[in-house]
Amino acid sequence: MKGIYYNSSIRKKILLVILVFSLLLVGSTTMITVLISRSTLKDQLIYNRKMSIGWLQDRLGLETKDYINQFYNFEVNKGIKNVIMDWCKTGKSLDYTSKLQLITAMNTVISMDSNINSIEIFNLKTNQVLVAKRSGADMQAAGDKLKFWKDREKSLQTNIVFKREGKEIMIAHQVYDFYENVPVALITIKIRPYEIQDILENIKTTEDESVMLFNDEQELIEADYSKSDSKIQTADLAKVIEKFAKGKEQEFYYKDNFWFYRSVNRGKLIILFAVPSFVITNAMRQMLIAGSIISGIAVIISIGGSVLFSGIFSKPIIALAEKMKTAMINNYSEEIPSDRKDEIGILQNSFNLMMERNQRLIKQEYQSKIEKREAQVRALQAQINPHFMHNTLQTIGGIALEKNVTKIYDMTTSLSDIMRYSLSFTREMVCIREEIRYLQEYLNIQNERFDNRIEFEVQVKKELMEYVVPKLILQPILENSLGHGLINKTGTWKIQLKAMLTEEDDLLLEISDNGIGLSQERLAQIREILRGDAGNALKTSSHIGLGNVHSRIRLKYPDTKYGVTIESQTGEGTTVRILTKAVKENRKYDIGESSDY
Repeated sequence: MKGIYYNSSIRKKILLVILVFSLLLVGSTTMITVLISRSTLKDQLIYNRKMSIGWLQDRLGLETKDYINQFYNFEVNKGIKNVIMDWCKTGKSLDYTSKLQLITAMNTVISMDSNINSIEIFNLKTNQVLVAKRSGADMQAAGDKLKFWKDREKSLQTNIVFKREGKEIMIAHQVYDFYENVPVALITIKIRPYEIQDILENIKTTEDESVMLFNDEQELIEADYSKSDSKIQTADLAKVIEKFAKGKEQEFYYKDNFWFYRSVNRGKLIILFAVPSFVITNAMRQMLIAGSIISGIAVIISIGGSVLFSGIFSKPIIALAEKMKTAMINNYSEEIPSDRKDEIGILQNSFNLMMERNQRLIKQEYQSKIEKREAQVRALQAQINPHFMHNTLQTIGGIALEKNVTKIYDMTTSLSDIMRYSLSFTREMVCIREEIRYLQEYLNIQNERFDNRIEFEVQVKKELMEYVVPKLILQPILENSLGHGLINKTGTWKIQLKAMLTEEDDLLLEISDNGIGLSQERLAQIREILRGDAGNALKTSSHIGLGNVHSRIRLKYPDTKYGVTIESQTGEGTTVRILTKAVKENRKYDIGESSDY
């Protein structure tokens, strides 16, 4: 199989690779998308049902409070309450005035709510009931009408009770004598169920769902059952309610249904919402079908695209390979071997040959640039020596005439160290410690010239002494300070050297003096020179100092951020900053070399 693959044409290989990767990508992406979408859609459908039953809970809560307020109207109104208490506690018959007052209050409630069919006030002592309907009002014997109340468990609440009576929903409220804490009357309101039926129907998303309303005795008050599944009507609803009552969950899956449970007004009503599992599945089916269609289209596009692009990609490679093969046969007798037998193998042979030639040319070019750079550096270094040695020899001659032999010896020693350091080309990079030692020898000589007016301050941490810089980059800066900034200044000449690491871990050297500074025109001229290329110092002999240092750093590190910058204020002094790479010295110093300054 491996041999067949390697010996196949480049077009077949590209086709196979693109096809495999595209099909894997499309298949995995489609599968993951379908799984995530299915889970998300399922969660969304369940969440929608939670919102629906939550809305129903709030709506029925408001309805319950409205009827509680209706009952409290009979107890808050002192005249009505006194009539009820006088009639129900004494056992006397209602006189005409009291009866009329009660009937008027009952008819007022009925007229204000179109859902109310009748209101009844039961006298628990005499077993009488005053009934007010839309057609009229009369006093009747209670008979068996109170049986539902007498059979009700004493532990259940009596504030507001719902009961189903045929086509009506009865709502009952017991009136107490709070002084003796005994019940004296029972008020019932019978309502049409149509409004509640509309409310239950409105929360259903499909006809396959069922919503049921129970009272606190788990008796069915109203329901809107599924139109397609009769099993929900015969399900063991008591077990479902009991499961909800015992647990803290308000939703769970049981017997092929998602069940949702809510309690209204502290258990006075119980809502049970059943959503068959196939409702959720059917809702997701369209999404799954759409996903399958999109996946199939993506596979077809992947196959077609693989065939198309494999031809597009391989055609120029094949043509190039044929040309390269011809050129090799015509121009070269020795063939570079290759393990591949297809067009890529041909490209490899030609590429190897071209790489060999390119490497040879690059090596030659690179060596030429190195030699040119070294020649530039040596020329830059050589420019410093004649001028400095001339001034030094003049100073030594003056000392020989005016001072003793010891001074001549010291000066000669310093000059010898300086010459040995500056004329040695064995190392291009030196540590800051050596540069500072050289500067001190240089300033020893210069102080003899200028009557010890020079104060040189070094602020370089011990660990920074080990970092390396191009050789002889600090002395030209100091020479410029003496020759241009300090020579015409009276008093003490102060030169300060600082070294620090920047936030980007580059090495920054800062040399400042308290000289007379530069004019803005002169400062602009120097900056213009520094903005030139790395060969300016060689071409412009009148600006050896800064141009020399700047060019050497730019030759060493071509990045434009490295080099020399200058700031100066007339009468306040000049500051030169040298930014270079932070590179630590690896060599060990000879015995006797000090690391402290």
